[in-house]
Amino acid sequence: MVDDVWQKHISSKVSVLVWRLLRNRLPTKDNLVRRQVIHITDTVCITGCGGLETSSHLFLHYDIFSSLWYHVWRWLHISSVSPGNLRQYFIQFTSIAGLPRFSHTFMKVIWFASVWVIWKERNNRVFQNTVTILSVLVEQVKLISFLWLKSKQVNFAYKRGRE
Repeated sequence: MVDDVWQKHISSKVSVLVWRLLRNRLPTKDNLVRRQVIHITDTVCITGCGGLETSSHLFLHYDIFSSLWYHVWRWLHISSVSPGNLRQYFIQFTSIAGLPRFSHTFMKVIWFASVWVIWKERNNRVFQNTVTILSVLVEQVKLISFLWLKSKQVNFAYKRGRE
């Protein structure tokens, strides 16, 4: 299930990002220290929260990005408790119990779009010293998800639900 990151709806560069994320192979600061690319004193999260920049911290525990997940769940009208592990989170998010099997593809697309937005925002903070507000990040997830789904399914239509 976790190895199921290669989707027709998803760009291969995003699939590679998720594949690397689920194996803890992204160039987060903790991994760069382990590879001796940066010094151990430079492991503080780029977000300025004071935590150690690990994949788990960045994608699940940092306040802004964990809030992004909350807003995505809210947008989907689903309640959930987040596991502390990225692999478990991927499985939980993409295979929501009670939803029809065909919806799993949609959930994967939304999960991949969320990861993509978080990673791009992290890199914008590192390399361009810019910060995007949470509401814009949530809208980016929605737009990217829609565009990816629409690009592969011509008859895909977005039905706006209650907000």
